[in-house]
Amino acid sequence: MGKKLTNAPVYYTVAQVRFNPVLDLDGYIAAIQSKMREAHFPDYKKEVFQQLVLPFGGGEQGQMAAPTVTPQARYQFGDIAGRTLFLLETNALSLQTTNYETFETFSEILLKGLSMLHDALRLDFVERIGLRYLDAVQPSKDGETLREFLVPEVLGLALRGEGQLQHSVSETVVSMAAGQLVSRVLIRHGHVGLPLELGGFAPAIDPRFTQRESLHAIVDTDASIGQREAFDLSKVEARLTALHDEIVKSFNATVTDHARASWA
Repeated sequence: MGKKLTNAPVYYTVAQVRFNPVLDLDGYIAAIQSKMREAHFPDYKKEVFQQLVLPFGGGEQGQMAAPTVTPQARYQFGDIAGRTLFLLETNALSLQTTNYETFETFSEILLKGLSMLHDALRLDFVERIGLRYLDAVQPSKDGETLREFLVPEVLGLALRGEGQLQHSVSETVVSMAAGQLVSRVLIRHGHVGLPLELGGFAPAIDPRFTQRESLHAIVDTDASIGQREAFDLSKVEARLTALHDEIVKSFNATVTDHARASWA
């Protein structure tokens, strides 16, 4: 997640910036889509989904007010290869890719998209920035196991060799000056995939990660900061870099020297 590795384990990356709600977003989409197309994200799609809205307070005579369902729209701007896309909602822009190169390249694309959005919408503030990586740990050489790739603290009882493993999960949550970091390690047998909350609109995973059905681990590292600040692109960049630095530290504390040598 620093310099590009020859056999890099990262197979999905997403960053999201939440900003002040823009309820008339639909009126700006034509201008935004034109800029996205110029930036080589011509694959445009609009999705309307139903959002459950829970009421505040009670109804008449102490009756509980019924929740309502309101239609919400989100907009996708994808590249030609179908491996990288922007997802725009009324209060957030995210960039997802399954073709990750380096953090510098990824963050440059995100900031360019955010700059185009600001030109159209004149954003007022940012209230949350998040960055998440999914890395697949798949031993491939004869005799290799996950013990060579992961530190003992995250292995749990997964490799004790008794019974048929269903899954093993390790989770650590840490508060830092840069924000909050959540590190999860999921060990299971099967094909590499995406968590349910990401599967609906994420780009396709590179086949080199999904062609094997075997015992593997997913290192899921998610860092975020929730703090309302006036919109400033340079400050967004600084926050994003700080989150990335913490993710790198966490990832390096999770994998072994053998793993790094194998991916390099």
